[in-house]
Amino acid sequence: MATEVIMPRVDMDMTEGKIAFWYVKNGDAVTKGQVIFEIETDKATMEVDSPVAGTINGIQGTIGESILVGTNLGWILAEGESLAVQKPDTVTEPIKEQLPVELSVLETAPEAVTQVPAEKFSADLSSLLATPLARSLAHNRGIDLLSISGSGPNGRIQGADVMQTGATAVSKGADFDLHLNWIVQAKGVPLVLLHGFGADQGGWRNLASLIKGVPIIGIDLPNHGKSKSSAIGSLEDVAAAVVSRLDKEGVQEFHLLGHSMGGATAMAMIPMVTHRLKSLTLLAPAGLGADINGGFVDGLCRANSEASLKPWLAELFHDDRLLTSSFVATAYKQLESPQKREGLRAMASALMPDGTQATSKRAALDNLTVPTKVIWGTNDRIIPLKHANGLPGRVALHVLKNVGHLSYIEASDVIAALLMEQLR
Repeated sequence: MATEVIMPRVDMDMTEGKIAFWYVKNGDAVTKGQVIFEIETDKATMEVDSPVAGTINGIQGTIGESILVGTNLGWILAEGESLAVQKPDTVTEPIKEQLPVELSVLETAPEAVTQVPAEKFSADLSSLLATPLARSLAHNRGIDLLSISGSGPNGRIQGADVMQTGATAVSKGADFDLHLNWIVQAKGVPLVLLHGFGADQGGWRNLASLIKGVPIIGIDLPNHGKSKSSAIGSLEDVAAAVVSRLDKEGVQEFHLLGHSMGGATAMAMIPMVTHRLKSLTLLAPAGLGADINGGFVDGLCRANSEASLKPWLAELFHDDRLLTSSFVATAYKQLESPQKREGLRAMASALMPDGTQATSKRAALDNLTVPTKVIWGTNDRIIPLKHANGLPGRVALHVLKNVGHLSYIEASDVIAALLMEQLR
C-alpha cells in the first residue's frame, strides 16, 4: 500500500509549517529513516524521515509555503505501485541553496504518515509553483496567486510577476526596475550595497576601492539616482524591488550592506532571501526605533539650491571639513529635479510620517544566523546610537568614536576592514 506523507505536528500548539527544503524529487528511491524534507516552524527547522522504503511520487509541498498540519505532501510507493494521477514534473530538482545554517532535528511525530490504499488516491497532484518572494508579496498585497501567470521555469511565479499585477493602490503602475551597477567585477559571491535616503549608489565608490577581490553591486533605490520615480507604500515595497532586480540580474547568493534607509530595506529583505543571504552589515540603520532627524529629511526634499542644501548635509558629518563643495554639488545634482524631490517627499511621507520611523524591523534580526554586524557612529545626528540597544546576542555591534551618520566616508578604512571580516 502507498504511504502518505503529510505535514507533521511537532509540538502541541503547531497548526502549520513551511517546507524549507526537499532532499528528494519525484521518482527517487528512498530507504526507511532517510531524510526526505525539512520543515520550518516559528520555533525551529526540523528534518522529517521517510517512514518506509519505496519510491517518492506526487510531491506537492512548495518551498516557503505555509501548509496546515495534516496536509498531503506526497506519497511513498511500494515496488510495482502507481498513482491514478501523476505529474512528476511538479518538483523537478531539490533547491540546494535553501540549506539552513543550523538544524534542530526531531523525530517525526506519529501522525506524520498514514497508510492509504493507492487506488483511493485520485486528486490532482499539481501544485502551485511560486518563489518565497512571490508568496510573501502576494500575502502582503492581498493577491491571489492563482490569478497570476508565472514567468519562471515550469511556470513558476516570480516576485516580479506579483509586482506587475499592480493589485494595490500604492504600487499600481509603478516601475520597480531599479538601476543596478557592477561597481567591481570579480569572481565570487557579490556584496550588494544599499544607500540611504537622498543618496545613490555612486556614493559607495571610495569604500568599494578599499575592498579587494570581491564583486560589488550598487543599486539605486526607488526615487533615487538613475532609478525611476515609483509610488512606495512600505519598506516591503522597497525590499521587494531590490530582490526582484537581483533576480533579474541572476544574482543568487550575496552579502548585503545597508546604510540608514538602505539598512531598513536590508532587514525587510531578510524573510524574502534568508536562504540566499551570506552576511549582513548595517550602518546606522533605520528600522530599529522611532526617532529620526525629521528636519534633515524635510530639508533634503525642500532644498532648491546648493546654498539651502548645504546646512542639512552638514548634519551627516562629525567632521565638517569633509563637507566639500564637490560633495554638496554632487548631492544637489541628484536632488535638483522637482520630480525627484516630489518622489522623495512622497516616499518620506510613507516611510517616515511626521518625522517618525513608522515601521520597526528589529524582529527580523532575532533568528538570523548569518554573520551580522551593526556599525554606528557616536556622533550620529540623523538616527541616534541608542537604537542599537537590545540587539540580539548574535549581532556584533561596533561603535565608532567621533563619527557621524556617514561612517563609510568618515571611517572608510574601519568599515572596509569590518566588511572583509564578513566576506571571509
